Amino acid sequence: MGVSPERSLSENGRYDSSNGAHADAVNIQSVIEWLNRLLPHLNLPSDASEEKLRAYLIDGTVLCDILDKLCPGLVEMGGNSEPGPENIRKFLAAMDEMALPRFVLADIQEGYMEPVLQCLGTLKTHFEFTGGKESIHEHLRRRWNLPKVEFSEGITSSLVYTATCDENPAIYGDERRQNSFENKDRSILDDSFSSESAALAHDAGHKLSEMSQQKQGSYADLSDSNILELMNSNGFDMAHIVKKAVQVIEHRVSTQAVNLKDLNNLHEVHLGKCHSRIKVLETLAAGTTEEIQVLLSQLQQIKIEKNKIEEKKTLEEQELLRIKQEKIHSDIENSTLKHELEITKTAHEEHCLLLQMQAEETKVQLEKKLKEFDFFLTESKKRVKELESFSESKYQRWKSKEGTYRSFIDHQSRALQELRGASDSLKHEILKTKRSYAEEFNFLGVKLKGLVDAAANYHSVLAENRRLYNEVQDLKGNIRVYCRIRPFLPGQSKKRTTVEYIGENGELVISNPSKPGKDSHRLFKFNKVFAPAATQEEVFLDTQPLIRSVLDGYNVCIFAYGQTGSGKTFTMWA
Repeated sequence: MGVSPERSLSENGRYDSSNGAHADAVNIQSVIEWLNRLLPHLNLPSDASEEKLRAYLIDGTVLCDILDKLCPGLVEMGGNSEPGPENIRKFLAAMDEMALPRFVLADIQEGYMEPVLQCLGTLKTHFEFTGGKESIHEHLRRRWNLPKVEFSEGITSSLVYTATCDENPAIYGDERRQNSFENKDRSILDDSFSSESAALAHDAGHKLSEMSQQKQGSYADLSDSNILELMNSNGFDMAHIVKKAVQVIEHRVSTQAVNLKDLNNLHEVHLGKCHSRIKVLETLAAGTTEEIQVLLSQLQQIKIEKNKIEEKKTLEEQELLRIKQEKIHSDIENSTLKHELEITKTAHEEHCLLLQMQAEETKVQLEKKLKEFDFFLTESKKRVKELESFSESKYQRWKSKEGTYRSFIDHQSRALQELRGASDSLKHEILKTKRSYAEEFNFLGVKLKGLVDAAANYHSVLAENRRLYNEVQDLKGNIRVYCRIRPFLPGQSKKRTTVEYIGENGELVISNPSKPGKDSHRLFKFNKVFAPAATQEEVFLDTQPLIRSVLDGYNVCIFAYGQTGSGKTFTMWA
């Protein structure tokens, strides 16, 4: 899988998530095929999604296995290391050691797989470009021991890789740190080269590497003139390839010279520091093995500190992300509260306006009522005067009526005395009537007792009657077949009927003019035959005993059958 050479990188060698590299730059299918070839035990499906690939890579074990397969010894594969972020950090540290672009830990943890796929694609392209497996020492030699070519613009750029075999370990460690700065800054430039310049540089580097391995000693300290003589001694083809590669690189560097001024200044500072340290380390290179071990331990300590710094940076990034999310949440809450405040304020203003309008209306109504009350007061005063004069006249009338009533009361008292005498005579008559009523009630009680006994006997007689009635129905037959002859419909009165005879006991004779002799008449026997003139009431009278049996708790089934249009539904409505 090829990674686009125009892919933009951040200054620390990581992929910039805001650049334009999309699914076109990284083919997930190609990455899966490469992983299956490299690690057959994975057996990843070719159509696996990014989420499924992330599930394989999230613990970091597969990433470490990839590096161990491609470059044995580059990653420490300790048996006591637990899968998780620690393995991913080892992989990222190894990518930094190789100065290859990488992703950040938060990308794979948050499911942002595009930088991860780009990183794997770069790793695949790099090792396919270098021709397969190589050891950690070979890789680091090829990485750090790069001959320099001085350009007219004063820009130093790596042309090809050269391999050396007799390095001092102390110098090697310091050069690796020196070149890590150079390569990280150079990666911004190198990744913008076209595929043609990369292929030419690789071809030239490969041939120079083969030539350098045939010589004794190291070519790391050769001057530019010596390198050119060496290239001329190996033929015209090599010179042509190198010349073309240098022309492409010079063209690329010249187009970016303006943008690299600040980067060159930073390079000079880093190179000055690194050269001073190289001189110190060269003096210490002749020291004992213990000093080398100290330097290696210091290097290990630096790696540990680097991992701690990366972890701290990751935590800070996570904390920053959390703070951003909290800020977004608080902004949303603030906007919501502001919106609610505006709504409440508007509602309050509308309520105040409504109250003012109601107050004005109430004031107008009160003034109107006050005027009405003043009018009513004036009217009531007039009414009081009228009532006083009316009451005086009425008092006089009542005095005259009092005399009349007194004479009437005297007359009534006399009539009351007469009524008292009449009531005494009525009392005697009522007592006499009560005695006659008591005798009649006793006689009625005797009669009523006889009726109660008769009613008790009635229920038993009624149950016996019902039992006998149902027995009669059973004796008539559990299955009864009735036949009802449908009359002609309107417009069919001219047709001839096939019914010859209807008997009272259920006989029915049907004639068939199409058959001669005895077969022309057929006799049928039913429980009863309803003639065409039979009404619904007549049909119901024959089914009424069955309905009564249903009310008595017996199971009864009534159904009608016949050809379409023969009147089944009409008959059942009876």
